[in-house]
Amino acid sequence: MKKLLLLVSSLLSIASQAADPKPATPATSEVPKSIQVEVLDADGRRFVLVKVITSAEEFVAFEKDTQAITAERKQAELTKQLADIAITTPEKEARTKQLEAQLAKLTENNSKMAKTYNFDLTRQYIIVPTAVRVLTALSDEDYKKFSSAKDFKADSVVTLGENKKFQIRDSIKGPAEVETFKMQVGRVLETKRTLQQLIDAQPRFTKDEDKKKIEEAIKNAQGEVNKSLEGFQKTRGFEIPNEFTIQTTEAKLYTLLSDEEKKSLDEKVQPKDSKSEATPEKK
Repeated sequence: MKKLLLLVSSLLSIASQAADPKPATPATSEVPKSIQVEVLDADGRRFVLVKVITSAEEFVAFEKDTQAITAERKQAELTKQLADIAITTPEKEARTKQLEAQLAKLTENNSKMAKTYNFDLTRQYIIVPTAVRVLTALSDEDYKKFSSAKDFKADSVVTLGENKKFQIRDSIKGPAEVETFKMQVGRVLETKRTLQQLIDAQPRFTKDEDKKKIEEAIKNAQGEVNKSLEGFQKTRGFEIPNEFTIQTTEAKLYTLLSDEEKKSLDEKVQPKDSKSEATPEKK
């Protein structure tokens, strides 16, 4: 990760250029003459930090906003296709009018997105989770027992959705730590998935030779599951639950710099060799 001090007056005023609609340019406010800009280099491209998400609620809101706008864009694309293939003039006019309304709404929502997150979805972005929590659901009975314990702490439980209680089993902070944790969880889930696939396939083998091979494969797969579970427990201090939720509580949002913006940035600073904090989630 590179943190660079430079003079910027317009770099972070990230205007969007869409293929079809023309989303509103983010409103800009007066910025200090000298500010700290954080960039992330990934796959030969440079991204700039535009938003730090500091709560689980804010992250959920961001995901909902992006999903809603993505759905609106897909609907507009479909309407355009229908307008292009419309046979009759009345149908074409109706589709065109519908498309205009959809694009106007998309432009409006992109503008809101720009004001809230300093970018809009016409530009590629990257989310880097910097803090997550491992949650397990509690039934009403489980919560009653759990909360009645002498050492119970109210902040060890969160409420989501329709008053559904979840126990916080673990909290992971730091982009590298989060990435390592997700890889570890992924390994456990992958070994379990492989084992289950072999078990499901076992009845199809009827020859003695094939039966022995599949039994050996299942035995080896079970060994890999046990190994991954033991590694997880040793590292995290608890057994990975059969059902759990990973909740992002903090994250950094980066948006792709255009060639012109990247050139402007490169002219103002001397690049330093560095690596990204963690494997980002590209969007």
